Formats: sequence, structure tokens, C-alpha cells
Amino acid sequence: MLPFKNRLTKKKDHEKVQKLGYFVSLGNIAIKSLKNDLKETRIGIVVGLKFSKKSTERNQVKRILRDIVHTELKNIEKGWDVVIMARKREEEKSKNINFKKNMLAVLEKGKLLLNKKS
Repeated sequence: MLPFKNRLTKKKDHEKVQKLGYFVSLGNIAIKSLKNDLKETRIGIVVGLKFSKKSTERNQVKRILRDIVHTELKNIEKGWDVVIMARKREEEKSKNINFKKNMLAVLEKGKLLLNKKS
């Protein structure tokens, strides 16, 4: 579960990111990000009815995405509000959708991952 300080909970914050945020999409994951004036990055996850009519499937995807974000939180740049949206594609009807690979790729494409110096 995400720590409370890293959750984007207020409706007005969600709407602000949706309206003014920078959009990046790849495969079945899309994100909107907006710089905030805080020391922490706040994450919101949206899985709509277009993904699935069944609430159990939507909630399962939210749990998967929340777990991925929680494990990668240390690698995400600080000071951003991010809304993550899951989208279902026609070619991805199977249950084996690789959310982790797509999530990391879209975060990197959106320049939200810290540079790893090896």
C-alpha cells in the first residue's frame, strides 16, 4: 500500500493534473504528470469503466499498479503529482498483460525516473 503522503487523494488535485498535466502513453498505461511544490511525489490511479465493467477486475488492476508504484517509489523523482490510467486495448484481451514493463517504460518516457548512475 502506498504511504499516505504519496497518495493523490483530493478531487481538485486529480482534476488539476488531468486538466494541466503532461500526457504520456505507452501500451496499456497512460500517465499525466504535473510539477507540485511539495517534497514528495503524489500518485493517483484511475481504472475506468472502459477498462472493464466488472469492479473486481478494475480493483485487481488498481492493486497491481499500486504495488508496482510502491516498489518503484524510491526511483521516482520527487515533487510531482502523477495520475496513472489503465487502458484496455483490443489486442490485449488476454489476462497476461505486462503492467510492470509498461509502467517503467512510461515513467521513463515521461522523465519521472531518477537517473541511475552505475
